[in-house]
Amino acid sequence: MMTNDFQWFESNVSRLSDDAFDRMHLLSELKIAFGALSYSQQKSILCSLKLDQIFDCLNSSRTEQIVLTCDVLILFLSILEPRVVFEQYEEALKRALRHPVPCVKQFVLKELQRAVSDDSLMQRLYHQESLILSMITCVRHEDMSVANSAVTLLVKFGSSQLGLHVLYSDSVVACLKETMAERDVIRFRVYEVVVELSVHTEAGLQKGHISGLLPALIAELSGEDVLLQMNALELLTKLALCEHGLQYLQQQGVLNALANRATTINDDPLASLTLPGLIKFFGNVTQSRPKEVFAEYPNIVTTLFETFDSPDLVLLGVAMETVGYIGTSVEGKYMLDSLDDTMDQTMKKLAHKISNLPTELRVRAMNTVANLLQLKLPDQNSQSLAITKSWFEKMAVNPMELIMSVCRQPFTELRLAGMQVLQVLAEQQWGQECINSTPGLIEFLLDRSIETNKLCKDAKFEVVKTVVESPTAGTTFDTVTLLRFREYVREGPFFVEAQTEVAIEGAS
Repeated sequence: MMTNDFQWFESNVSRLSDDAFDRMHLLSELKIAFGALSYSQQKSILCSLKLDQIFDCLNSSRTEQIVLTCDVLILFLSILEPRVVFEQYEEALKRALRHPVPCVKQFVLKELQRAVSDDSLMQRLYHQESLILSMITCVRHEDMSVANSAVTLLVKFGSSQLGLHVLYSDSVVACLKETMAERDVIRFRVYEVVVELSVHTEAGLQKGHISGLLPALIAELSGEDVLLQMNALELLTKLALCEHGLQYLQQQGVLNALANRATTINDDPLASLTLPGLIKFFGNVTQSRPKEVFAEYPNIVTTLFETFDSPDLVLLGVAMETVGYIGTSVEGKYMLDSLDDTMDQTMKKLAHKISNLPTELRVRAMNTVANLLQLKLPDQNSQSLAITKSWFEKMAVNPMELIMSVCRQPFTELRLAGMQVLQVLAEQQWGQECINSTPGLIEFLLDRSIETNKLCKDAKFEVVKTVVESPTAGTTFDTVTLLRFREYVREGPFFVEAQTEVAIEGAS
């Protein structure tokens, strides 16, 4: 008997309803036989095969059977178009979504995610309010995989105009608010959906505001629970990164309130816990709109640089990364450079921290330096190159000596961070001049034997490759050095020169 014979599958599926047969054995046989078929054979069989009796196998007290049934259904339904699945098994899926076992809910939620991606199905789902309410019920599930899948599904569903209208209908919003009242963690899952839809479109943001859900999230910033404030701030940071979201937060007075809070936090240890989140928030906004933030919120910029002297290592790490993030754009570099001698002092502080902090923070300090100095070819002009060169020179009397000391550290993370700075220098002519004039550096770059770690070999290769591909390398390095660099790149990062052994007569 051929396993692709439709009668074989039809017979075995029908036997699932007969107590005389072992359902686990039948399900396993179906799974193996179906999986062995080609896609066209699978498609042909499913055109006529009814799966209702497989769905019925979910009605069991045996967890093993339920899990296996889900596996079989996932395998079979993945071959069908979402429209076909819903035409034939809509009621079965609705029942399964209310199943007490998490893997069944997870299976249905994944199938629904396929469905909401099908435009032809959205009109049908538009009238399925009970199904939407069941999705929301899954948001409060204790199993994180179910809850996360439900959040993802609601965001996908609300990303269409029809879905957004349904999600913000009075009855669904009432259900969302009822769900939010259960526990803090569930409330923030709903907030996540609201923020994602607000970021997606301006219409989503307006509906989020009118529903009261966005204002409720903003109100969390004024609550007594510091951890909830931090969670709210993280979600609002995502909203602030889109144009209409930032405008909304400005209109609601959120940015002014946060800036005032960041600059007036006293010695209250609980209040100070929110400062890293506030700095991250403004760092993200500043990265995309440096001129506006520097002009409208100068106090937050001052606070950012003051934290470089903080004994709080968590806060210090956030401050370093934030300054580096702001400086990744050319406009950000210009604004940072406009702060009188602030950046000169900051570069000196970074150099000190690279030498004296614990390893993890030394790596973060080096990454900050790399971000500040990075300048891709299209962004290079006399002003931007002068800024990066000046910042580098302000780090130490001999900044290259500092960078090389990091590149020779026995810790992989530090060596990689050092190589990253070297690669940034290799992109700019003044940086290439530093590389060329540093005793022993060219030999270090060309010596593969020093590196025993694949990541470090790759990183060193990227430095040399960057030099070779630079249009200014020909005027910086002599011909012999350039030829050595090109040969190194041609051979690759893992080239090992063959050793020739000479046999000596009489040697034992």
